[in-house]
Amino acid sequence: MTTPDDHPHGPVHAPGSLRCLECGEPARTVPPRDWPLDGFASRPVASHHDGTPLCPVPGPNGSRPADPIGVPARLTMWQAVRQSWLIHPGWTVADHLGWLDDEGYDTGTLAGDPAEVVGRWLAEHRRAAPVASLADDPRVYVVAGGDMVAVFDSADEADMMAVTMTAAHLEPVSRCLTEAQWEQAHAVLRAQLPHVTVTDARPTRAAGAP
Repeated sequence: MTTPDDHPHGPVHAPGSLRCLECGEPARTVPPRDWPLDGFASRPVASHHDGTPLCPVPGPNGSRPADPIGVPARLTMWQAVRQSWLIHPGWTVADHLGWLDDEGYDTGTLAGDPAEVVGRWLAEHRRAAPVASLADDPRVYVVAGGDMVAVFDSADEADMMAVTMTAAHLEPVSRCLTEAQWEQAHAVLRAQLPHVTVTDARPTRAAGAP
């Protein structure tokens, strides 16, 4: 008799057992809430339950977020609205209702008018959202355009680079990150976009440092 662990495709995981391959913490099939490479690299498809990217794992082209293992549980409707709001904070109630319908959720089972219920949930999510602070971590200003990414420790210098890229019709994307966020973003850039040139213009970094 074949046991689950003898299955040729690996062990069978119970629904809701999705975990980070590296740290073993619970994971979900929702992109990270904060992704420092927005605009010039796609978000990973999974994240930890607190909204952070899965732990980095080494690969042939550098580190990248781990792939989840296990089988995800289906979110409740309230959880689904919360997760879609974290990813798309600008969505309207109608956007959320349309997304729920597309995902097969029956909004007719809600106790009350679906638009009013979802609107109340969104108001609660916004009210309870933590305010992010970079005060305790040095800021890193990243400007990306075309095949170039430039890094600064001054917002003014980053703005000047963005103006220069705009003049060159490169449609720059600017981000203010923590040092930890930039280190993770840099690793993903090396892994997913090795052709991109990264220039670290911070005076605290030696020229040519990785």
